[in-house]
Amino acid sequence: MRHTRNSVRGLAIAAGAALGAGALAVTTLTGTATADQPATATAAIASTDGTNGAGTNGATEAAAIPADAFLTGDELPEHPDGWYSEGPVDGLPEVPVFCYDALLPEENVAHVTHWTELDTNAVQVVMDLGSEGAAAGLVEVLNEASTDCASEWLWQHPGGTASWDDFGGVEGADYARVIGVHTAPPESAHDVNLSAVIREGSLVTVVRWGQMGTLSQAPVTEFLATAEAALARLEG
Repeated sequence: MRHTRNSVRGLAIAAGAALGAGALAVTTLTGTATADQPATATAAIASTDGTNGAGTNGATEAAAIPADAFLTGDELPEHPDGWYSEGPVDGLPEVPVFCYDALLPEENVAHVTHWTELDTNAVQVVMDLGSEGAAAGLVEVLNEASTDCASEWLWQHPGGTASWDDFGGVEGADYARVIGVHTAPPESAHDVNLSAVIREGSLVTVVRWGQMGTLSQAPVTEFLATAEAALARLEG
């Protein structure tokens, strides 16, 4: 796998970020779990052995996207407390997807959310664009968003720091890119997100994993395996 370091991309503009902090309307979110996601939530199925309760929890079932297009908890980077899962659910997740939230289509889309009892969480969105051309157009937009994610975050958080890595793709995919983004607001906790954008035919999936920490602490090798599993699921 290719691993190209893009160290602290955009930090050179941090000094002037205050001048342009209002210039971007993109809403972003750090990758930490929130206290209002209890592990005992009735809408979710506990998966302490890493399996996913998708489709059995009473949530609105995804109609257009097949349930087997989604990752299970045991295909995510391992967590000592296991994963809890909810979905698949029609539409986009209520919590915006870091780096890509304003760019994802609202039709023919479904998602699954995963979380742990601590600060680690993940989400997968699967979209059917209806044609390979439309899907290719979407991943072109998402590719640019991947590259710009850290610097755009800096514009919205004057005085913060951000960096990103490009961890390459997945062999055999029509398109695949895996990135990591580290963000740290002023005098606040460090967060790290790993994201994969993958296309197979007319299907596009975005997988995001996040927790408190830095890029050096992120489970990159395991997440690349997650990306490979996501491609296999799109292939059916």
